[in-house]
This record gives sequence, structure tokens and C-alpha cells, in this order.
Amino acid sequence: MLNAHRKVYAGKRNLLTHGSLSDVFRVFVAGRRWQAEDCEHPDLYNNVQVPETQRTLKVMPKVPDKVPVDRRRKNYLIRGPCLGENAQLMHGQFGIIALKGGFLKSGHFNLIQQKINRMVRKKQTLYAHWRLEAPYHPVTRHPIQAVMGGGKGKISHYVTPVKNRQVIVEVGGKAQFVEVYPTLRNIAMLLPVPAIAVDNQMLEAMYEEERRIEDENENFFTFREIITKNMQGIRSKITKYDFRHFGKMR
Repeated sequence: MLNAHRKVYAGKRNLLTHGSLSDVFRVFVAGRRWQAEDCEHPDLYNNVQVPETQRTLKVMPKVPDKVPVDRRRKNYLIRGPCLGENAQLMHGQFGIIALKGGFLKSGHFNLIQQKINRMVRKKQTLYAHWRLEAPYHPVTRHPIQAVMGGGKGKISHYVTPVKNRQVIVEVGGKAQFVEVYPTLRNIAMLLPVPAIAVDNQMLEAMYEEERRIEDENENFFTFREIITKNMQGIRSKITKYDFRHFGKMR
């Protein structure tokens, strides 16, 4: 048996020159016993720290502490993309981001809290925290069968504005994305705005793909060029939001 193995590895002189013959056969000969160091599981969570307290999501209040004086509807709070830290994952693991602007009610916060807290309590190595403020924007409503006039209606409930690409909730801990994805995907499907469950690599790849498409675009007549140079008097036909977002978002 030993002579057969010597004939097989006789042509690999470069491997034999780097170590003794016993070292080479210890690596390549079939039937070698596995040692304890061969079965060690790699530690994938060296840099992950799970907080000992406040691992679950806290309850969001339905009403702010101070009643706002201005009760007008502010749609500009949901226009355009979210920029800066609010569009990035702080801990670099998992989360849910919005794909379109909208408003979240207190019932949506309760939905997210119940589902994620159930998952966090089941897996002791997870934690979660909010990336949005509690509902603070008032929504007014007139009573049923009210006559016309009478001024601004009374406050019915409060909502939280959400912009495109804004992180709604973030989950971290000693777990893989496939373990938390079913719960996050279920939550994203139940929200009133289009949302998606992502990890840090997916989020960075989305932003990188958008930058690559814009850089490699060979068409000279882009929306930005047409607006900047006012081709055919286009500025009289567009809105101020087209100047700001160049037709990408309304």
C-alpha cells in the first residue's frame, strides 16, 4: 500500500521538497484520522456584540407628548430619497427599508414590534431597535355627516413619515440572513408602503449598481442634461421636484 502511494506522489517533487515525506502523507493519504482541530467550527461572529439589556423593540406611543399646533398635511416629508445615515444599516447586518414614501400608523408599529420581538425572544442571540421616530405627524378628520365648512377638522390619529430608502427597523446578532429573512419578509409585505428585507451586502450592492448605471450611461440626452441646458424650453413644463430629483422620484 505504501509503495502504491509513493508511485502516485512521485511526480509531485515540488510538494515533497517543502516538507518531509511524513508531512506530505499526513495531508494527502486517504484514511487519515480527523483530529479535534480539524472539526473546529469557524467563529463568524467575532465582531458581533449582543446587548444584555433592551434586546427587543420598545412600545411606540400613539400620541406625542406635546400636541402640535400646525395640523396641516405635509407631503414634502415623504418626497424624495432618504440620504445619509438613515439610509444605511448602523450595525451592518439586517433590516427593512422602504422602497417608496408613505406614512406609518401606530398599528403598523405594533405589528412590527410583535413579530420581531417574538423572533428575538425565541433566539437569544438576536437584538433589534427602531430606526424611525414615534408617530408625531397629525392627521385630521371631520365627523360623519358633517356639513361643509367649520374650519380644520380635529386630530384623528398620528403617523410617521417614511421616505424612499429609509431604514424602518434594524436587526442584528449572531445569526445568518436566512434565519431572519422569513420574518422580515413577512413584515415587509404587510406594510402600507413597498418595502424589502435586506442585509448589508444587498444594500451596498443596490447602491453600487445604481451608481454604475449612471456612470456607464453613454446617452448624452439624460434628464439632468436636458433640464440643466433647458432644451426646447423644458423648464416651463416641469415641477420644482424634477429640478431636485431629476425625474427619478416624485
